[in-house]
Order: sequence, then structure tokens, then C-alpha cells
Amino acid sequence: MKQSLVARSLRPSLAHRVAVWIVLGVGAIWVLVPIVWLLYTAFKLPVDAFAFPPKIISPFTLGNFRTLVDNGYFTAVLHSVIVTTSSVVASLVLGLPAGYSLSRGSFRGKNLIGVFLLASYAAPAVIFIIPLYFIYTRLNVLDTYPSLVLAYLTGLLPFTIWLSRRFFDGLPIELEDAALTDGCGRAGVFLRIVLPLSMPAISTIGVLVGLLAWGEFFGALILTGPNTVTAPVSMGNFISYNTNNWSALAAAGVVVIVPVLVATVIAQRRLVSGLTAGAVRQ
Repeated sequence: MKQSLVARSLRPSLAHRVAVWIVLGVGAIWVLVPIVWLLYTAFKLPVDAFAFPPKIISPFTLGNFRTLVDNGYFTAVLHSVIVTTSSVVASLVLGLPAGYSLSRGSFRGKNLIGVFLLASYAAPAVIFIIPLYFIYTRLNVLDTYPSLVLAYLTGLLPFTIWLSRRFFDGLPIELEDAALTDGCGRAGVFLRIVLPLSMPAISTIGVLVGLLAWGEFFGALILTGPNTVTAPVSMGNFISYNTNNWSALAAAGVVVIVPVLVATVIAQRRLVSGLTAGAVRQ
């Protein structure tokens, strides 16, 4: 009887649940309204998109996406795909072994390295981009994929190492000890045991790194040219002193957002399990 009374007292009241749903509803509206407006503007006539006050009813048109094709915007999208894919692969290939070394290794300065990695990721991009611009200019490697990926790695690699280390810290070490006892080397333990167990975490890191690389603007604005210009930078071509094509800009934004939404939906289950993988240490 006493337990039932305690359980009943711990149940949220109707007013509490209503308040929670109201807060969640307001938050959802706050997030979704800009996205819905962007989608709606992408299919408006340019004259209606520029109208003030905003014109709610407008004829449906695909002309804005034809404008993207005519302006070579999808070439910039292809550049973004190449750079993002290369950045994710390089970050995982280099960052996961480094994160595992920091997690399982025992050496002097280990904690200092972790702090340095976190500070490197949190540092403003201008600290790295400006020196890299002068170095690339001297080496004549501006407007190339490798130079842009290397610039991205200055922030993405510390992020990958630091986050993967936290995930590896949460893995039970007994399985690794058993494999080492059976004669498996440290590299074999990492490839055959740690990586398969860490796939949800690795998927999470890959998605997060991909999102950061996909939407990066400042470094790409300085280090790219006609051969490597990315989609976020190319979007600026629709806004100038002489003309503002808001509907084409919205269409370009839709093209950038859709891959992000698709990747997030596909990886949603792994994202949830990956984000909680290191929450409890075994």
C-alpha cells in the first residue's frame, strides 16, 4: 500500500504533462517554421519571394532549381561531396587509432594531450586558416582538394580523437585482456574487437564529422577557387549588390539541407545508441 502511494506520488500530474507538451510544441514550431519557410520559398516565383510584406500564396515553380543548374551550383555540390567524404574518411582513419591510443595507453602527458585536442577544436578557425592560406600560396596548392581537406582536419581530427577516446573509455577492457592473453596483438585487438564493438559510436562520429565538413564556410571561402568551390560558398552567388534572388538562394539551401536530413534519418538509430555508448563505464 505504501509503495503504491509512493509510486502514485511520483507520477507527473496532468498539469505537468500539459506544460511539457506545450514547451515541446513551441520548441518544435520554433525549429520547423524556418525550414518550412525555406522549402516554401524555394518553390516560389522570384518576384513573390522578394515581395514585402511576404506573399503567402504564390504559383508553384521549379524554375529556381533550373537557375541552380544554369549557374553551375550542382558542380559546387559535387565538390562538397568529395571534400566531405574525404574529410570523414581521413578523420576516421587517423583519429580512431589515435583515440584508442589515448584511451588505453599509459604515458606521461596523456591528459595534457587531451586538453590540447579539445582546445584545438574549440579555437577559432581564423587561427588556422590565415596561416594555411599563406603556406598554400607559397606552395601553390590553393584551390585543390587535398589542401582543403587538410585544412578541415585541423578542426575535425582533434574532435574525432577526443570524442572517440571517450567512447573507447566506456568499453569493457576484459575482452581486450582476454584477446591479448590468447596471443592477439594490440593492433589485432583494435581491428577485430574494439572496432566492431564501437560501430554505433563510429557511425555517430562519422555523421557528426560529415555534418561539420558539409556546412563549413569560412575555410572554404578563403581556400577554394573555381575548381573546388563548395556549396555553402557558392550560395553567395545569388546575393549581390545588384540583385537578390531569394528564391534561388532558398532552393540552394534546400539542396544543402536535404542530404543532411536524409543522413540523419538513416543514421538516427545508431546516433542514439552511439551518443550514449560512453555514458556508463563498465
